[in-house]
Amino acid sequence: MALTNRIFPYLLSGIACLMIPFVHAAELHVKGMPEFKDYPADINKGPFTTRLDLSSEQEKYSSYWKKITNSELKKPVNFAGHYRIYTDDKSTGNECLDHQGGVCGWVIDKLSGTVVVQLPAVAGTNVYQQVADNGTPVGEDFRIDTRKSSYLMILTGQAIPQKIEHDENGIPITNPCQTTYYILKNNQFSKVVEDKQGCSVD
Repeated sequence: MALTNRIFPYLLSGIACLMIPFVHAAELHVKGMPEFKDYPADINKGPFTTRLDLSSEQEKYSSYWKKITNSELKKPVNFAGHYRIYTDDKSTGNECLDHQGGVCGWVIDKLSGTVVVQLPAVAGTNVYQQVADNGTPVGEDFRIDTRKSSYLMILTGQAIPQKIEHDENGIPITNPCQTTYYILKNNQFSKVVEDKQGCSVD
């Protein structure tokens, strides 16, 4: 992907999209911030279901989403003991608020086959930029980090506003890029702390 025009990839057409990679904890840990060991989870070894159990709302999602979610269900636990979390930047239906090229993500309970929650919402939206504005031409790649032995998730990114508005210079008004620490509790994300310098290049 070219380094130019990366700030708002969901506005572009014909863009090549890739699955957003997970990164190693050492790249994200900041002194004084929560660590994975602070929120331990027992690792469940199954047996796990191989069949999705979708809600009535999820049944309305695109066939593409159902296909990739079914595929992810069969992959190993990577979060909070018995969950599989994954992200995708190709979904364009209701499952991703129709933001073409935006990054969305879901958490699957591998014991029940239910899709329990999406990525945490910021200002009403849980769709994120592929590459966030960090004040440099390169930008900041969206990333999340999890461990199968921990309830903690570390998310670095910039949420896409539900409605794109512009300032007097015609520049889109965006949410800030930051690193946020969440824990999964009762199948919902709960924010622990924000690191507003998480996208800083200093």
